Amino acid sequence: MKIRKILSLAFASALLFNIACSDDEIVMETQKQDYANGIIIANEGGFTTPTSDVSYVSNDLTVMQNGIYAQNNNKEILGNVLQTIGFRGDNAYLVMNVPNKIEIVNRLSFKKQATVTANLDNPRYIAFSGSQYYVTNNNFGSVKKINVYNTSDNTFVKSINFDRYSEKVVEAGGNIVVQTDGIYYDSTPPYASHPTGNTITIINPSSNSVSATVSLPNNGAIIRDLVSYNGSAYVLTSNDTASYIYKINTATGAYQTTTLAAIPQVQKLKIDSDKFYFVDYSKVYSMSITATTPPTTALVSLTGVTNLYGFNVIDGKLYIADAKNFTSDSKVSVYNANNGSLLTSFNTGIATNGFYKN
Repeated sequence: MKIRKILSLAFASALLFNIACSDDEIVMETQKQDYANGIIIANEGGFTTPTSDVSYVSNDLTVMQNGIYAQNNNKEILGNVLQTIGFRGDNAYLVMNVPNKIEIVNRLSFKKQATVTANLDNPRYIAFSGSQYYVTNNNFGSVKKINVYNTSDNTFVKSINFDRYSEKVVEAGGNIVVQTDGIYYDSTPPYASHPTGNTITIINPSSNSVSATVSLPNNGAIIRDLVSYNGSAYVLTSNDTASYIYKINTATGAYQTTTLAAIPQVQKLKIDSDKFYFVDYSKVYSMSITATTPPTTALVSLTGVTNLYGFNVIDGKLYIADAKNFTSDSKVSVYNANNGSLLTSFNTGIATNGFYKN
């Protein structure tokens, strides 16, 4: 049986191709009206051009569709930089770093429900707690804050300002956890990156005030990623000789350390089914979250990947995006997360940066 191939179609009729297992059998389907039971894919766009949009692939990898925001909103242009997507209830929140807005859509139909612009200044990432949502704002200059909004009517509640840059944010253990250090970038080409520090800030959502600042070890490692899993926050840092994963108790600020000796410059971290999955620039590794010894071999070697950008592990599948030159379509490859075998690959939009279970 051949691996199923997936193609998207850019015709005005927005038809889909679904290529089945039998050789050369092509089944045409009309545009999907329900994006459940699949993966939502964020395409960041070209920064200086309004080319952001969203793609969809079904869980069984047999149906794929590009440009679902435009197709379901009268060809409306989404914007320049789709930074991230958050989900709560029936809605998906599309955080647009450029042009300073959040588009809220129904997560099944992808039809727009509301647009939020109040007090946004270079919005980055989003998290939810109770009846509120939290959006980091960071222009790698004077703006270093997180905004709080009501989920009921999207009204602005307040901003919490930081002394340090605010990046990724998650909810863990009933608290909001913010990456307040990592890197910043030069404002002119070639946009070199520079380390800023090693702090994580914890916010109490009941009072919307800072309850603790966690200072991770200053070992020359830069904060690369922040994820939430089973009530704890996990922070990835790395340097030129090793990488580290810190499991943070958000109630106390205490942390436990997993050292990835001899695996330097790990850039991204995900957790699925009690396993860590992490990537450097060309390899994917996996290990149990309770293991004390790091892996000695990679799960997947990403031969031919130019710019590894989007990465996630969802229900036993690895989703990896090669952004290539950031001006043409990205290539997404999907692997079996247990044995590293390639399941399929397909093209998405410009600078694919995220994969989300819907």
